[in-house]
Amino acid sequence: MSTLYCRCESIETAPLQDETILFDPERKKFCVLNRTASFIWNQLAIPTTVESLAAKVCESFSGVCMESALSDADHTIQEMLTLNFVGSQPD
Repeated sequence: MSTLYCRCESIETAPLQDETILFDPERKKFCVLNRTASFIWNQLAIPTTVESLAAKVCESFSGVCMESALSDADHTIQEMLTLNFVGSQPD
């Protein structure tokens, strides 16, 4: 069984060139996402798995292999979970 991840509804976002700024008003925390993390954040508008995120990263960024994309997507999701910017649920 895989896990679905999605954005927490309370998180505010602001685009900044290729990056995205996230703000958690409850905890008063900011986070600046790089281009890849911003892409992943945008994909989280619809609940999805790490595997699906990795596949989309491979499709959208040239020269990225699935192994690398899986590692990056998993690391990004874990960081966002730690900061309470995303939530998870069983698929």
